[in-house]
Amino acid sequence: MRSMILGAAALMLSAGAAVADEWEAVAVSDAAVMAVDWSSMRITGNTRRINSALVTRQSEPGQFDWATSLIDIDCSRPRYLTIRSSFFYIDGSSASEDFVGDGSWTDINSGSIVEDVRASVCAASAGKQGYFDDPLTFSVNARLVMTSE
Repeated sequence: MRSMILGAAALMLSAGAAVADEWEAVAVSDAAVMAVDWSSMRITGNTRRINSALVTRQSEPGQFDWATSLIDIDCSRPRYLTIRSSFFYIDGSSASEDFVGDGSWTDINSGSIVEDVRASVCAASAGKQGYFDDPLTFSVNARLVMTSE
């Protein structure tokens, strides 16, 4: 099921892109899909800094539909650090103030969507290519894929 959703999302997302870019869906759960922008990845020792996008399957009234975050992933142990996040409604308008991290690391729980993101990011090399243009295109189409099941 998981691979079917990621495959369908990749096909649907790439169909709308005029030119292939670096964004790729890398993780899915019952509640959300996450993508990363491979062109943003910076490798420093065991740490990977990367832009990510998370789309919720269904938001509560007044809550965000999707978010982008600049995160550091620790490939030597299961943890990540959020540098900043921005939250949006599905139409691309801002849903709330940006969040700026306090510099503290968050442990990654086994079986979580972030664990899958970490596995993909830590296995990737610089220059990896993605399938769609931007996080808004990803978000709109990922929501369509998730709600059409």
